[in-house]
Amino acid sequence: MPPEKVKSDSVVDDLMPKEAFERRFAFIDDDTLKKNIAIAFEYVVFLIETASKEGHKKLIKSSLYKDAPVYSGTVVEVCLTHALLKYLAANKLQKSKVLSPEWKEEAQGVIHSFSKKRRIRYIIEHLTYEDIRSSSNFIQINRACFRGHILNKKEYEIAEEIREARNKIHVSALKNIDNSYKKEDLDKFFEKATRVISKAEKKIVRLSNI
Repeated sequence: MPPEKVKSDSVVDDLMPKEAFERRFAFIDDDTLKKNIAIAFEYVVFLIETASKEGHKKLIKSSLYKDAPVYSGTVVEVCLTHALLKYLAANKLQKSKVLSPEWKEEAQGVIHSFSKKRRIRYIIEHLTYEDIRSSSNFIQINRACFRGHILNKKEYEIAEEIREARNKIHVSALKNIDNSYKKEDLDKFFEKATRVISKAEKKIVRLSNI
């Protein structure tokens, strides 16, 4: 085999997540999504391992321990979204039961113009239900999963805690100096994240066995 080919294969393999991480998310049947989740999860492990090494100042350790929940929260969000989409596609849940209604505009126009600066307009709207997409807000996903009994009340509250931790990536929204993350905080967070991911997995597996 030409050296160029060997090098190329090595680079491709190095860009793929470890199989162990993919196996953890075997309940995700979208291969691209599963690989992307595994990549994010492998990065979380890297952050933890890096933070545990000596030689980092406390601020850097704290930042590394903060980033781990941010990425873990993304994994939780994706797993819940996938479960919700599966149940909606299988007609096991109705949009009108789990999603919030919203007004959607059909048409608009001018009824009467008094002058260049003053007029009467009309708008025709109808009530519909928002669609769940891979880009839907985490808070929408959590609420829909609770309404659809994918999550119970306690699990919903945990998912909301995870969402709030994930949202700390938005620096402009922080109310305090965000620099005090420790390994103990991360361990508690992972317990919660594992509980929610396992519940999403259980629901997806149950649906596939129906």
